[in-house]
Amino acid sequence: MSGKIEKVKIVNDIPYVLCEDDMNYYPLVTKDKNNGLTYTLDTKTFVYYPNLTVTNDDRYIGIWGQRRKSYLKEQKPILYMQMFDDNSLVDHLIEINEAAENMAEQLETQMVQAEGVTEELKANDQMEWVRRMNSIISRVNEIVLHDLIYV
Repeated sequence: MSGKIEKVKIVNDIPYVLCEDDMNYYPLVTKDKNNGLTYTLDTKTFVYYPNLTVTNDDRYIGIWGQRRKSYLKEQKPILYMQMFDDNSLVDHLIEINEAAENMAEQLETQMVQAEGVTEELKANDQMEWVRRMNSIISRVNEIVLHDLIYV
């Protein structure tokens, strides 16, 4: 026997690291059977740290979803945190965005028809057409905000 102690040894494909303070070998990675978490050994301090990851949901939530998120965060923080914690926030924001876009499109179409804002008006009097369209878009935005976003 050479007298030299291995700092790392492999047993059943699992690496074990020697702690020179107590001369025991500890697995580099271990799994807690109670909670299912895996832990990695810090070889300097011989403390196990949980392998935790945070997943970012990068799906597009749109402008209406962003407005809803701001509203929830500022006006309904408890609901916001509940949805955030159970990972339903992004799904909710995407749903709201789709509903708001559909509502805005339908309202705009209805208002354009009801107020007679036509391509003919656009060709004959562009400034009047722009004024009317801006008015319609402004009203549509207010209705969507009131009915879907700020509730």
